[in-house]
Amino acid sequence: MNRTLSFTKLDYITIKPYLTLKNILIFVLVFAFIGYGTGDSSAMIGMLMMYSTIYASYPFAVGDKNGIDTLYATLPIAKKNIVAGRYIFALCLNVCVCAISLIASAILMTALGKRFSWGETLITILICFAFFSILEALQLPIYFKLGYAKAKFLAYLPLAAFPAAVMVISIFVGKDSFSAFIESMFSWIQANDFYAAAFIVIIWFLIMLFSGLLSYRFYKKRDF
Repeated sequence: MNRTLSFTKLDYITIKPYLTLKNILIFVLVFAFIGYGTGDSSAMIGMLMMYSTIYASYPFAVGDKNGIDTLYATLPIAKKNIVAGRYIFALCLNVCVCAISLIASAILMTALGKRFSWGETLITILICFAFFSILEALQLPIYFKLGYAKAKFLAYLPLAAFPAAVMVISIFVGKDSFSAFIESMFSWIQANDFYAAAFIVIIWFLIMLFSGLLSYRFYKKRDF
């Protein structure tokens, strides 16, 4: 476990140089601009979670650029520790961004005189966390199999595929029918919040577990 956490810390050190004051100010300005334009915290939270997903891929980019993975291959290091450490890093990054999103949304919405609901915002954050962590679960095996340089295009296809799939489904079943299905699903979730939450957590955990095992299999067989 200590070795796994060491790799988690190493990934943090990897992205730390990119967390400059300039970049943080850009995030804050974009965040404020979206909040002012929409008057809603949902878009801002989604934007921050998108940045979290991008930063989660930086250790792969730095590893490719500096030959770190090639170095790991020559050392007596268990690949399962590397894979587990990177997954923990991505999840910790998502949790930190969720916390920042909640606080920043409260401050900005209050400053703009907009309506702010802690409960609704928290639900939005949890949905964004689930969506983007599952997106990362689709991306990470690709990175572990191909490396950042070869995988950076393929890794972002799931993000583009999701809205495309929603659009195709809505066309085939009808926009009104699809909207009614989504509304009924959310109504069921609200009426059965405990069972819905338990089901979502179980599905999320199984997806992350399968992704981790797939990443380990790919990384173990990868030639450097």
